[in-house]
Amino acid sequence: MMRGVRRSLRAAVLAMASSAIVLSGGAFCAAAVAASSLPVLEPYQLVRSLRMLQDQVVSGKPEALAMLNRVLGRIAQQLQASPPEVWSKAENLYAAVVYLLNGGNPEVVRAILTAAPPESLPPRLVAGALAYADANSAEVVQQFADPLPPGAPNELLASIYLVTSPQIAAADPSLAMKRLDMVRVSVPGSLFEEAAIRRSLKIAARLGDAAKVQGLARNYLQRFSRSPYAEDFFVQFVDALLQLKDRIGNEQIAEVARLARPPARHALYLRVARGALLDGQMERARFISAKAVEMAKQLRLDDTQARLYSAASKAGSMRAQDAVRTLSEIPRERLHERDKRLLDAAEAMAGRVVREPAQPASGSALPPKAEAAAASTGDETDPTWARSHSEPDRPDPAVQETMDDTKKKLAEIDRLLEKATQ
Repeated sequence: MMRGVRRSLRAAVLAMASSAIVLSGGAFCAAAVAASSLPVLEPYQLVRSLRMLQDQVVSGKPEALAMLNRVLGRIAQQLQASPPEVWSKAENLYAAVVYLLNGGNPEVVRAILTAAPPESLPPRLVAGALAYADANSAEVVQQFADPLPPGAPNELLASIYLVTSPQIAAADPSLAMKRLDMVRVSVPGSLFEEAAIRRSLKIAARLGDAAKVQGLARNYLQRFSRSPYAEDFFVQFVDALLQLKDRIGNEQIAEVARLARPPARHALYLRVARGALLDGQMERARFISAKAVEMAKQLRLDDTQARLYSAASKAGSMRAQDAVRTLSEIPRERLHERDKRLLDAAEAMAGRVVREPAQPASGSALPPKAEAAAASTGDETDPTWARSHSEPDRPDPAVQETMDDTKKKLAEIDRLLEKATQ
């Protein structure tokens, strides 16, 4: 029986989307004719069909994404056409609020809620929904603070937790994380879970929970790697990695990245490498940019960007001579304007190190270990490549100053470019 209900709802979704498409001659397609013979669905059934479509969207079906806006508009028309007695049922009013919180027409839902019997829904729920329709986020959080009454659908609770999570996280990140965890558990495999994972990454990083960030990333890449919203996931994931710094190791990043499809993995490596470079995390930039170069070769992609990040990560180190050579070979015309400025800054820093090589505090020649590192052409994995005899755990002060200067210069360039593109 449940399969039959799902088939009916799926047919209703297809019919609603098809009936919204007008052909060039002005006639509706054949599916619209079929739609007229379908039984009229109640609002809660319409919204359930919307949910099914949304779940197909995050599973990576492009035709579902193309249908989504048309279905939202079609549902608005049917909600407006519903007879008054339909809105005497709490399940239909709950559905109207879910529709609103998931991209529905605010004016349609406003008219429904203001005309509904006062006893049909808790006053705070109505007030919160109307505040959402007015884009009053502070009022939304205040009105939705109270628990929902027993019997309220999981979809409504999940919708409320998602739309209020940014404001809640600013005041109480632990509470926001707890609520988003509830969303993920209560509606697995859905758009709600997909959105909850993306929003949880930033909060988990703020809480310093490296294990949580890794677990969320694994879940997303295993379940939602084809979602059209995956770009936002990668942005949030990279920001979390940069914030957590060495609490997530480079090999751990590579382990999670292996779950991504190869093109997405390459793009992730580039994003992490550039972010690490601008944040002064040079060891991470070197490691991840090397991964990006390797992926570019496997996929037969242009490796210009990856080689730039690799060379720039060495510009303020004892590998500066290698960096100068690599940077001089990079074709500028293949770079984005942001990366052209980064290339200029890296060349300037590498040139400075080459012209003014760092010397130990005693004024003698570089210790044998540092000389070997400077002459080496192999992969550099040790960030403490320059050590003095008197302070074995610190890089040479002059070199450290140059590296710090590199970080500041590159970060300043990035900030200026961000302002210029706004």
